[in-house]
Amino acid sequence: MSVEPDSTRGGGVSPSSDLAPLPTGWGVPLSLALLAGPVIATMVSRTVMSFADFAMVSRLGEEATAAIMPAGISVWCMICFGFGIISVTNTFVSQSLGKGEHAECSRYTWQGLYLAAGLGLIALPAWWLAPSFFALADHAPEVQRLEVIYFRVSLFGVMPAVAANVVANFFTGIHKPSIGLFAAVTANAFNIAANYVLIFGKLGFPAMGIAGAAWATAAASLLQVAILLAVWLGPGYARAFASRASWRPSWSRIKRIVRVGMPVGVQFESDIFGFTVFTVFMVGEYGTQQLAANNLVFKFLEIAFMPVVGLSIALSSAVGKAIGEGQHGYARLVVRWAVGGALVYMLAIGAVYLVFRYELPGLILENPSAEVIRWSATLFILCALFEVFDAFGITMTGALRGAGDTFWPGMTTFVLSATVFMGGGFAMMHFAPQLESVGPWLAATAFICAYAVVVSLRWWYGPWEKIDLFADGKTAAAAQVGESAVVVEPA
Repeated sequence: MSVEPDSTRGGGVSPSSDLAPLPTGWGVPLSLALLAGPVIATMVSRTVMSFADFAMVSRLGEEATAAIMPAGISVWCMICFGFGIISVTNTFVSQSLGKGEHAECSRYTWQGLYLAAGLGLIALPAWWLAPSFFALADHAPEVQRLEVIYFRVSLFGVMPAVAANVVANFFTGIHKPSIGLFAAVTANAFNIAANYVLIFGKLGFPAMGIAGAAWATAAASLLQVAILLAVWLGPGYARAFASRASWRPSWSRIKRIVRVGMPVGVQFESDIFGFTVFTVFMVGEYGTQQLAANNLVFKFLEIAFMPVVGLSIALSSAVGKAIGEGQHGYARLVVRWAVGGALVYMLAIGAVYLVFRYELPGLILENPSAEVIRWSATLFILCALFEVFDAFGITMTGALRGAGDTFWPGMTTFVLSATVFMGGGFAMMHFAPQLESVGPWLAATAFICAYAVVVSLRWWYGPWEKIDLFADGKTAAAAQVGESAVVVEPA
């Protein structure tokens, strides 16, 4: 296969004879839409699943409505460091695809699965810590009891959920996201049906309440990973990507995943830990009604940002493949289109929040109280304000991750979460207690806006074009923190 120099900024090499011509003009957003569409649909289907959980559990009463989000976000907080690490399998798969090294796509997927198994096992001992943890929040006794129940059952779904994400990253990385979509939609449809059966006790099953929602989600994750593994290990992908033959553990590849994924893990952990503290210890301080309003608004936020997260994941794959081919200029072009699309979408969502802020609570809650509606409406105004910044923050993070530039987003999240988000949130509680839960929400808004500015500047002016994920760790790390680095092609 011949190679030719890339004329765009950043240099490198581009394999010429085996690649289709790059899209131009309107073909660029069209190709991105074809890649992103199934990923966005997958994220929307996950949002529908979470929304269904919340809506069905809310029928159990205000205490269950207040309990489900602190419990769910606490599980996510516990595992998100490892989850962030394995998320970069998408980057390794897409860049390997761009280099034409198909077997490497499966080798990195297997290493991600081994890491996912370890993460699931590490999570299980938290079963015994749950009562003490939720007692620290000092929520109402019934809310605490329900939080512990949901948290404990959810631990059994950690391993299949993370493993499903790894294999879905493989399909997104090779630009076949429709397979991940099929698995997600099937699993989520199963989850909704299982919710109805297990929460309310249908078809001869006992009514399990909030525990039924957790069991349904765990079972749905198991179904999803089973579907993905069946396709990935099937004869077609076994021939094209050596999915069956590449199962052997590889310490060097695991080290690469951990090296690049560690900052992402820090980013995920800082972000989710901040929102866990925010939900459990800040907003929870102001009572069940404000906590219920907070949880309700977060569910609507998922509708807003999950499609953009889907676009960001697809963008990582597009950028990764372009860099694997040596086409850095095309990577910049596709990012500009992605940011434009995200902005238009987020502006529309913000307008909906402003116009219908008093009507939205009634779409989930059955006869919501006047206090829950009032607090929700106030929080929707803040959501509308930071949506534009969130569009930049999420898409630019995906672009940087596709290039393997994970250090700066991770450290930025860590610093801003500790200072602006949590530090600012507790400061608002102390110095402006009359604002109640709006005070911490103002700090959260400032955090989202500041992060978006930093990562946007990092993409436009940063040294991501010098990073080679497959070089030795010292060289790659130098490029991550902005030092001079030599691009090394693997043998």
